[in-house]
Amino acid sequence: VTGTLAPFTTVAAKSQTTGRGRGVSVWQDEPGKCALFSVYVPWIPKLKNSFLVNQWVCHSLRSILPSSIGFKWPNDLMVGDRKLGGMLIENHWSGGDIKSSIIGIGLNVMKPERLLKRAISLEELGIDIDPDSVIKEVLHCFESQIGTAQNHVLLHRRYEDMLWGREAFKSYRLESGEVIQAKVSGIEPLGRLILEDESGKLRSYDIDAVKWIDPYQNS
Repeated sequence: VTGTLAPFTTVAAKSQTTGRGRGVSVWQDEPGKCALFSVYVPWIPKLKNSFLVNQWVCHSLRSILPSSIGFKWPNDLMVGDRKLGGMLIENHWSGGDIKSSIIGIGLNVMKPERLLKRAISLEELGIDIDPDSVIKEVLHCFESQIGTAQNHVLLHRRYEDMLWGREAFKSYRLESGEVIQAKVSGIEPLGRLILEDESGKLRSYDIDAVKWIDPYQNS
């Protein structure tokens, strides 16, 4: 089906009843308060690995989002310990390369009626904009930045500059169940997270091998 779509074809929703996050996570929203959309992006030439897509999305969004927003590996948009939004990317492969992606994005735009300590909106950051306008700005940004997708050095540098979690030690749970205090040091070229523990030791982790312990998880 994607082969018949025009570049940057977009599907948007006013609300989602079965919104998905990564893994078993669920996206929750109030109707009309969020920008909820998916964009079809073909890659010419094809991309070599999936982390390049993540880096390109973050690089593109940075030009329209406040500098206070950080990108929490692998797919969340954060202000401090509060979540502004997230992205879910589905890549389509051909011959070992990525020929196109469906980039799903959810952003809290307007302040919800039911306040959640772990969430924050653009309105609460002092930005007066509606969800439809956010979607239009993101699409314009994607179209204007498509030429940077092959600039791997630029994308990696920009992604690392925007990484959330560098400023202080936080609690992380490892796959083994062990809880450590660490801060983000960087990202390996293929997307493994590099953490620095309190002794200064650096270790890298795959996407499901470590998880930040959210202090607002039950709020």
